[in-house]
Amino acid sequence: MKLILLFPLLYLRDIAVGAVRVARDILSPNPNLNPVILRVPVSLTSPTKRFILANLVSMTPGTVSVAEEDEGRILVVHSLYGADSPDKLIREIQKNYERFLAELP
Repeated sequence: MKLILLFPLLYLRDIAVGAVRVARDILSPNPNLNPVILRVPVSLTSPTKRFILANLVSMTPGTVSVAEEDEGRILVVHSLYGADSPDKLIREIQKNYERFLAELP
C-alpha cells in the first residue's frame, strides 16, 4: 500500500530528472548520449499491466518502448543512456515500475 502512495512522487522525480538530462544534452554542443536497445524481462502476466509498463517507460524522457517479444515476457526498450551499464538500467525499470504494477490488484 505504501508503494502505491509513493509511486506518483517517484515517477514524477524520474520524469523531471530525465527531462533535465535530455534537455541538457540537446542544448549541449557535446551531448553525452549513449544509446542502447534493451530487452527487459517482464514477469507481469496481465496484458493491461504490461501495456501500462510500456507506457510508463515511454513517458519517461530518454526512453521509449519499442516492442514486446516472447509473448510479452520481454519488453524491448530504446534508451538514450545506458549502453555502458545496460543491466543496471534493466534492473531500474524492473524495480521502479514493474514492482509497482505487480502489487496492483
